[in-house]
Order: sequence, then C-alpha cells, then structure tokens
Amino acid sequence: MTHRNRRTFVTTVATAGTIGLAGCLSSIRGDDDDESSTQTDQGGDGDNGGTDGPTLPGESIDDFETLEWTSMIDAGRLEADTDDPYAGSQSARLFADEGTDRAAIYRTFPGGTDLSEKTLSLAVSFSDREQLHLTLELFAPGSGNAHRLERTLTGPTDRWVRVDFGITGVDGQPNLENVREIRLAARRRGDSDGEIDCRIDDLRAIDQPDDGSVMLLFDGALESHYETALEHTEEYGFPGVEAVLYEALGDPGRLSVADLGALSNAGWEMAARPRTGAQFMHELSPEEQEGAIRRTQSFLESRGFEDGARHFVTPRNVLGPETIDLVREYHDTAFRFGGGPNGKPLTDPHNVGFFSGGAGETTKRYVDYAAEHGQLAVLHFEEIGGDGLSERAFEDLLEHIDDADVDVVTPSDLLESTGERD
Repeated sequence: MTHRNRRTFVTTVATAGTIGLAGCLSSIRGDDDDESSTQTDQGGDGDNGGTDGPTLPGESIDDFETLEWTSMIDAGRLEADTDDPYAGSQSARLFADEGTDRAAIYRTFPGGTDLSEKTLSLAVSFSDREQLHLTLELFAPGSGNAHRLERTLTGPTDRWVRVDFGITGVDGQPNLENVREIRLAARRRGDSDGEIDCRIDDLRAIDQPDDGSVMLLFDGALESHYETALEHTEEYGFPGVEAVLYEALGDPGRLSVADLGALSNAGWEMAARPRTGAQFMHELSPEEQEGAIRRTQSFLESRGFEDGARHFVTPRNVLGPETIDLVREYHDTAFRFGGGPNGKPLTDPHNVGFFSGGAGETTKRYVDYAAEHGQLAVLHFEEIGGDGLSERAFEDLLEHIDDADVDVVTPSDLLESTGERD
C-alpha cells in the first residue's frame, strides 16, 4: 500500500475502551521528574460556553432544547439544566449518586438514522472530580451490531470542552446507515468515590475525511528518542513530536539542545511541556501556571522551534479549569491522555486525546480504525528500549503504520491542512 507521510499530507481536517496505559497512569499519580508522563474557544468566552455557541461544521443530531433521551434503569437520572448551557437555552445533566455505577441515557430512532461516514462530537462539562470516562454506543440496527466510541477526560472541571469521539470497538457488522439507538454512559475514573455530575450539549454529526492520521508523540525529552527512535522513524520518513521539558535538558538520560536540533532537522516538532515536579499543573497558582507556560513557550521560540511552541502537552495529564483557559490563550492545540483515537475533523483542538503506543495489538487496532474511519490516532511513547517499549516492538509498530492507509503528521500539519497556520 502506498505510504503518504507528512510531506504529501493534503487531507482536509480540523483538528476514545481505555488502554491500560502504565506510563500515563503512573504520571497521573506519580512524580513526573522520575517518570515522564505521559478550539477555538468553546462557547462565548474563556469560561464555560455561551448562549449562541461556536460555529462548527456538520449538523446537530440533538441540541437538547427538548430532552428526547431516557435514563437507563439503575443508571442515575437525566434533567434539563439552564445554568450556563453550551449553546441555546439549556443543556442536559446526567447525575448519579455515589452508590450508582454510572449515569447512562439512550435515545431511539424508530425509522433509523444514517450516521455512515460521520464523526460524532459532543460538548461536555463535568464537576466534582478530575477524571470521567464516556462511552457512546451506536446500535445499527441492534445490540449485536454496534460501534463503541470512548473517551477518558482528565479535566478540566467546570469548563465546556468538545469530545471528538473515535471508534474503540466494533461488534458484529453494524450498518451505520440504519442506526436505531444511541447510548451515552458516564463513569467514574481514577477516584471511585463521589457523585457523577456531567452536562452535555450539541451532539453533532460531521462528515469524516477520507484519510486517517497518526501522530507519534514522544514524552519527556528522553535520550532514547534521539538515540533509538529517530533511526527507525527516519527509515519510513515519519516525523515525530517531542514533548520538551526544557529544564531537564542535558540531565542524565535526557536530550540535549543539540539533540532537539537534530530531531527538528529530521522533521520532528518540539512541543511545549512545562515541568511541574511532584505537582499537578492545576495545583499551582494561576500566576505560577501562566509563568510555566510562558517560560516553556519562550524557550522553544528562542531556540528556533516556533512551530512546536504552538502546541501543548499536559504535564501529568490532568488539566484544571484555569489551566485550560491559559492553554487556549497561549497555544493552538493541547494533548493529554484520552484512551483512544480522535474523530476528525477536530472541533476542539485543545482537547486532543492520546493513547499508549506500547499496548500491542490494541495500539495496532486503533491505528487500523484511524485508517478505516478517517480518525486521528495519537500514539504516546516514553522510553524506547531499556526498561520501556522494546526496540523490536517499536520497529514492528512502525511497520504496521507504514502498511496502514494513514498520514503520519505533526500538530502543525493538522493546522496547516485547515488554513489555520499563521
């Protein structure tokens, strides 16, 4: 199969089952000094949404101005919420008490609805917890023939974001020209205590592009990215994306500034990843968060990595509400753990999810879904070789990507393809 790398990338895009991502989960819970982790404005302002909402592609399946959904048995409750909706006069609120496993709703389409060749995008805001897992299921026509789309959200709380759902599982042989039921479930992730309180709005169907995309995201400025990974990515002409902790450069086991230059010369982009040590980003004061973001971005720009400086990789994965506001102000895209592929075109480039590049057949399956359904698969890597992903497994994955009908891209490639490049 003919391989198309970023130098021939012309597809039109705008910018989740959860994989057991050991590095990602450790970075959510641990010290990122020891183990490297891992829109346009949504709504009328930088806070929560707006009465009119943003202008987005595609068409609305449901604007939630009237609630045509039903709560599933023993799965919480559904109600209208007029307090700061994403768009229009109200959103839908899913709520489950502490002893209830999930908040789940469904809507039926008696005559069927055609969602073939479509990406589904949903506005989401949740409260009182840092992480939430969403599952969207399309039964076409029955439960034995379904697409499953999942996404893990690691913040921000109390901010509207859009989730561009990617396919994570297929049962039977679904006919998406005849979707009879859609189910949506919200579950706790991380902390198993407390209520589930989630608002949703503006479920949209958008024409998916013909071409799928893969991004190779290398986290933590680790020496093996230059010493080991580069040789293999160059064999295929694949660009990478390096999440740069500039304060760690030159430390044992870390990249040097010269290494960054060599990666850049090979087509890689150097993305901004502030270093927060044992703290999550949102545990810093707003002033400290802004300072860390500006310093990291300024470092990259001063070393000639202006393109990469536009893109943000979330330290230790969790974003707080003030953090997302600042990231939207200073960066054009933002990445954090999502657990699966992203649907394209992206309606929220500040909520791009990645998943483990080292999850074996699951990783390969998600690459295949990206190829088949025009999705974006962002593969996350930490150490290559040694105690990390074996060099042989990395080579095998790159060969699988090369055989797949996908473009291997950088964040700036995505923006350039939509005419959003400065």
